[in-house]
Amino acid sequence: MKLMRTKQLEPFGLWLALAILIIVAGFAYRSVSAAADTMGWVEHTHQVLRGVDDVSAAYARSVSARRAYVVAGDLSQLADAPQLDARLVGAISNLRDLVADNPDQRARVDLYAKRLDERVRSLDGAVERRRADGTGVETSDGLALSASIRNIREEIDGVENRLLAERDARTRRDLGTTEVAEVVGTLASVAILLFAFGRLRQEIARRERTQLALRASEGFLESIVENIPHMIFVKEAGELRFERINRAGELLLGLSREDLLGKNDFDFFPVEQAKFFQERDRETLDNRVVVDIPEEPIETKMGRRWLHTKKVPVVDEHGAPRYMLGISEDTTERRAAAVALKTATEGMEAAIQELEAFSYSVAHDLRAPLRAIDGFSQALEEDCAGMLDAENREHLTRVRSSAQHMGRLIDGLLGLSRLSRGELAREKVDLTQLARDAVARLRESAPDRRVDLVIADGLEAVGDARLLAAALDNLIGNAWKFTSKSSQPRVEIGRQTDEHGTVFFVRDNGAGFDQAYAQKLFGAFQRLHSVTEFEGSGIGLATVQRIVRRHGGRIWAQGEVGHGATFYFTL
Repeated sequence: MKLMRTKQLEPFGLWLALAILIIVAGFAYRSVSAAADTMGWVEHTHQVLRGVDDVSAAYARSVSARRAYVVAGDLSQLADAPQLDARLVGAISNLRDLVADNPDQRARVDLYAKRLDERVRSLDGAVERRRADGTGVETSDGLALSASIRNIREEIDGVENRLLAERDARTRRDLGTTEVAEVVGTLASVAILLFAFGRLRQEIARRERTQLALRASEGFLESIVENIPHMIFVKEAGELRFERINRAGELLLGLSREDLLGKNDFDFFPVEQAKFFQERDRETLDNRVVVDIPEEPIETKMGRRWLHTKKVPVVDEHGAPRYMLGISEDTTERRAAAVALKTATEGMEAAIQELEAFSYSVAHDLRAPLRAIDGFSQALEEDCAGMLDAENREHLTRVRSSAQHMGRLIDGLLGLSRLSRGELAREKVDLTQLARDAVARLRESAPDRRVDLVIADGLEAVGDARLLAAALDNLIGNAWKFTSKSSQPRVEIGRQTDEHGTVFFVRDNGAGFDQAYAQKLFGAFQRLHSVTEFEGSGIGLATVQRIVRRHGGRIWAQGEVGHGATFYFTL
């Protein structure tokens, strides 16, 4: 019962002692802080007094220069009057700043400055009279101003001296309080130290019980290490001999720990491989840094395996390396899977390139017969126009129109194919200027159209300027085209921010589209409006999507039939 009561009182006593020490320390800190603040104000008061002296000295020099001329006609000092006046103005400005915290003193300083200025102006009048008629007599008003100036200065000095006396007294009180706090704090510290020494002997007795618990904890840790699926090993820092290894290491190497412990890498592995292992071990220990080896081969009883190894230096209390800890993960199967995936990816990329080359070749080869169809149809139309009736001439016109339309489709396909070729040049691009250029071309092509075009300033991105210009040409061109039947057409190019970052958009109030078919917009030749209603090849949005994807971004659209559409994209 007594032991239990003692154990209950010990924490209470310790916390009480610590609380007393903290309170005393806080009180001492507060006293020191207050003393420091008061001393700062004392210094501030001295600065104000020095500022008053500076103003008085500058005023005296400025007045003396003028009075030397007024009384004695001495021109030698009058030339310095502008510089002396500037020095006086600077001294007054500095004094105003110093008393800014005291409104009453600030008012006195303002009155002081006013009287000084009146006195200087009075002397300037006397100087002018001396120059005009040779009389050098000061007025009674000037002398009265001098007396007023002395009174105001004495009042300012008196206030500051009273403040200085009060602050000096407060500083002495704060320093005295600090000394008391230091004495009390020292006594409290000694009491706590005595209590701590008293508990030290009992703590030694408890250490044995702690060591027993530590051994139990070590056993628990040993169990964890043994069951980790990666190889864990420890080498001593001298000859790099194995000190410990877990069960996963035995299984990986095909050796028992009895065969491993006390030996180094040269006892098990080929010389070149052992040298590599030990070089990385020495790098870890000499530099005292963790060394990460993403991939290293190792010869085992099961053949060559590939490991991802991290080597960690274990140092003593002086920072000297004692052991090296290694953790190795067997990545052989994962590496084989990565190689297989790479091979499959390369094969797929090769197939895609072949398909693109084939598409390019087919599209390119189709252009020649289309030109022939269009050319011969034109020749037939011109040569046989008189022999053909209206219906046959209409047939020829349709043949030529279809051939030309197919030519535009092929050009679109060729352009779409070229987007996958060549390097992507990345630079800072002014999208605002690209949009303005696109709008200028559209206005030039249709000068009679009146479209309200709004382009946000400061639209910038990093990418290929040529491709981004093509993307904006298509998007703005579509908006221009699909607002052709609107009574008040409007197109806006801007930017907004969402949880993914910056999103650019092109918005119009044109024909719009059914949102249910939004995904069809970006497929080649996927049109939601007929050619007779709105002309086009059906390649533009597919081109934009490919450009955006090449820039690592995405594009999507929102629209409503008869209420316009908005195309969003990121880069």
